[in-house]
Amino acid sequence: MQIGYSKPLWPVVLVKELIDNALDACESADIQPHIIVKVEPDAVSVQDNGPGLSLKTIQDSLDYLERVSDKAHYASPTRGQLGNALKCVWAAPYVADGSRGLVEVLTGGQTHRIDVTLDRIGQKPDIKLDSKKGGFVKNGTLVRIHWSEIASLLEDQYWLDSYISPDVFRLICDYAIFNPHALIELVTDSEIEFRRTNHAWHKWKPNNQTSPHWYTLEGIKSLIAAYMRNDDATGKTRTVREFVSEFAGLSGTAKQKAVTEVSGLIGAYLRDLVEDGDISTGKANSLLWAMKDHSREIKPPALGVIGQAHMTARMIGEGVSLDSIQYRKVEGVSVGVPFVLEVAFGIYEDDEDRRRAIVAGLNWSPVMKSPLERLSNLLGEMRIDEFDPVLLIVHLTCPRLEFTDRGKSSLVATYEVIEALNKCVRAVAARWKQAKRQADRNDRISRAELESQRRANRSKEITLKDAAYQVMEAAYLDASAGGTLPANARQIMYSARPLVLKLTGGKLWKKSSTFTQQYLVDFIEANPKLTASWDVVFDARGQFVEPHTKKRVELGTLAVRGYVGDWHDGFQTVPMPILERLCPTTGPANRYRHVLFVEKEGFNELWKAVNLADRFDLAIMSTKGMSVTAVRRLVEKLSEQGVTIFVLRDFDKSGFSIVHTLRSDTRRYQFKSTPNVIDLGVRLADVVELGLQSEQVTYKSKKGKTVDPRENLRARGASEDECAFLVRGGSERAGWHGERVELNALGPARLVEWLERKLIAAGVGKFIPSSDVLADAYRRALSVAELQRLIDEERKKNRSESKVPAGLLKKVQSCLKDSRLSWDEAIYDIARKALEKK
Repeated sequence: MQIGYSKPLWPVVLVKELIDNALDACESADIQPHIIVKVEPDAVSVQDNGPGLSLKTIQDSLDYLERVSDKAHYASPTRGQLGNALKCVWAAPYVADGSRGLVEVLTGGQTHRIDVTLDRIGQKPDIKLDSKKGGFVKNGTLVRIHWSEIASLLEDQYWLDSYISPDVFRLICDYAIFNPHALIELVTDSEIEFRRTNHAWHKWKPNNQTSPHWYTLEGIKSLIAAYMRNDDATGKTRTVREFVSEFAGLSGTAKQKAVTEVSGLIGAYLRDLVEDGDISTGKANSLLWAMKDHSREIKPPALGVIGQAHMTARMIGEGVSLDSIQYRKVEGVSVGVPFVLEVAFGIYEDDEDRRRAIVAGLNWSPVMKSPLERLSNLLGEMRIDEFDPVLLIVHLTCPRLEFTDRGKSSLVATYEVIEALNKCVRAVAARWKQAKRQADRNDRISRAELESQRRANRSKEITLKDAAYQVMEAAYLDASAGGTLPANARQIMYSARPLVLKLTGGKLWKKSSTFTQQYLVDFIEANPKLTASWDVVFDARGQFVEPHTKKRVELGTLAVRGYVGDWHDGFQTVPMPILERLCPTTGPANRYRHVLFVEKEGFNELWKAVNLADRFDLAIMSTKGMSVTAVRRLVEKLSEQGVTIFVLRDFDKSGFSIVHTLRSDTRRYQFKSTPNVIDLGVRLADVVELGLQSEQVTYKSKKGKTVDPRENLRARGASEDECAFLVRGGSERAGWHGERVELNALGPARLVEWLERKLIAAGVGKFIPSSDVLADAYRRALSVAELQRLIDEERKKNRSESKVPAGLLKKVQSCLKDSRLSWDEAIYDIARKALEKK
């Protein structure tokens, strides 16, 4: 009764509840969620990177005399479905087995075992909690449910009464659709990863304050009663003013005082609202309206919008044709409560063995079956039939949801929500309905019409520029890790390329500058509102040098931005220095032992944004393509000092050659000592594991002769499998062609994560010199600290009253006559001479 579904579905429902809890815990702690679901033959576990489940929470959840969660009456757009998920997690394995249930919780370096057996004398479950130190989970929580043959219950389950297949893979896919900020992994016989698409995505957090506008009279009475039950259990006596302070917009003392005055509850306690054994309707009503009058309503966008860009990206990942995707959104208010309804529709690229998939979600959590009865009618109305190769996504965000059943699978929708659903579904499926009306006799849409529908957003042959414009926002979000990092223009191009290829049927620009210098620039100028917050970085294309200061500015986006941002008309009258705290070092001695060599430029701002160099004590250098003689000379000298050089490069012929030239003698440079170079670049195993996008490459001939590139690749360390990937075919006469994968194919967030794993595995970490060096550095630090103290004291002195010599302007003009000095250098000479006379 508590779960709301039949026994075969319990495993999926419990995994769902554990994922809900994990996401809520991470969001409450402002942690980017990383969820790992692992399915074993006789166990399933859910692990998160949140703050960790406390022992008290576990102990409280074992008390089955308290059956109603305190949050059951709390209005908020949060995921929680059961209200008492942990109680079900402990009990379900025992009920399913009939004799014993076992659940393990690993958190904070401890392992908690919840063992449930039968007390045959008392004829009731016997619950034992055994906690002990030990467990590999230091940060976050891992909950493992032991259940005989649970893998078979979690995989490949199809139910006629459900719009979606309630198996664990489908469940994880749906969570990825509704949570742009989450990294979710599914580990079964293989590993599947659903990456974040928007690191900066914001939604209403589980620990955000509730709003009084979200409550009816009965709702506020139920909440007050729940608070009073909790107070009785904890021995607390809560005032009305304390209760009011927990609502959004009422945390200020002035607001709290005003509310209690208007409602006639100054100095009252919650228990004072009780009359004849129940919460007084009159007092509760006065309190509710007073809180509403003194607080603002929450606007629908504040709840959180998943957005078209993310839904489009996930639908493409599901195999949906980009051209066919339609998206609609309604932000509305119903009975004073805000809501956001989002609907997306698309047609699968491959219609073989594809059938209709309906993915429904409430408050960023998938539901096991459609919660809206009206949706079933709309499917029929829009001719979205069971065997049609289409995907329909429906998501509703609302802080107050009412259900007809305990499992919360059937929603009581308001008129405004139903109207929004009608509007969105009819809009996204209008073309589909029109096509179905013209379908063939067996009520199956023809292949020709299917293809026409897939190309619905392409009324004519799309140009490269139009295609680039269509995918630009999604490409920027991917390249900027959801707007959290500066996006290099070239990286945006790489993110856009696979989408443009799909739209144009394989056509692409010949030069990268066409995209980076034309399409992207024109798009930004044409869409100022959309791109106002974009942080697009263009590579430097020259230098600017100031006179006298010799300040050099690279003419690139970030350098110019920083330079202009530092402009000011005045200057400090007493510019006292801040002494350098770092010990002065030159070269690797006492500073670093590892170097990252990047075969291309354009990643510098990414490394800076994630503090890669400082966190790993890692020197970073980059070149454009092949290393020059100066680079090889530096590599040799660094190696002689015991420094290891890691090479980060593309998976292509040039990448292998770059590593080779850093290790081997060439005509232009012969190493006198062995270079300490390690290849850390992309290999075929990485391409397969990460599912990286490749691009076609044609190998150019030299002096009319085309040599098989595989000869060169083998000589430079490529395996036979890698040679077969990089060189797919050709001949000396016709030329050779193949595939290649660039570093940019990883995207910024995944590139950093992948690279850091490689660096850690290679033993790269913080550098600490010898004890003698530390002792000398400490003595130096004492001197620097004392000198800085004296400088700071001098800075505090007021020099504004110092006497200025008469005729200062003429003195300066005299100094500057036929001179290379600047005006402030002349001022300094005049002041110095004045002091010498004293």
